[in-house]
Amino acid sequence: MPLNAPGVQAPENTMNLKFSDEEITQLAAYVDSLGAGPAVPDEEWLDLEGADIAEGGRIFRTNCAMCHNSSGTGGALTRGKYAPNLMNVDEQHIYEAMLTGPQSMPVFNDSNITPQEKEDVIAFLKDIEEGGNAYGGNSMGSLGPAGDAAFVWTLGIGLLIGAAVWLGRKAP
Repeated sequence: MPLNAPGVQAPENTMNLKFSDEEITQLAAYVDSLGAGPAVPDEEWLDLEGADIAEGGRIFRTNCAMCHNSSGTGGALTRGKYAPNLMNVDEQHIYEAMLTGPQSMPVFNDSNITPQEKEDVIAFLKDIEEGGNAYGGNSMGSLGPAGDAAFVWTLGIGLLIGAAVWLGRKAP
């Protein structure tokens, strides 16, 4: 901070960390001493024990899928912004993002989505990440139901053309 090249959206940092874990902890303690802000989530909400994956999926589809895609792989937003891919993101970072609403993301405080519901959403994302289920049908590159529809449409058109050619050859 500040950003190297301020723009519509902060680019993903691909550089190696310049601070040790101890220095990061010290910086976090200093920022925390400056005033109130969201706390680091309790471990009970990050362990995913007792989380309801189906409920997490419902909450994700209602509040998150319009930006992050139905499979959590990110998506384009307006004016050059984008919603990042949520695969391989640490549980704590997902929880904290829901609390703080970085960049274009809305804030989901505990009144909007309870800590248990946040845990459910994280469990849903981790289930997708582990390949537990292909939500929306066959994963087909994590395109969701649209990928399935395109596949069925292409296959269906091919079968219809094949049937028309076959019937045309049988005509006297």
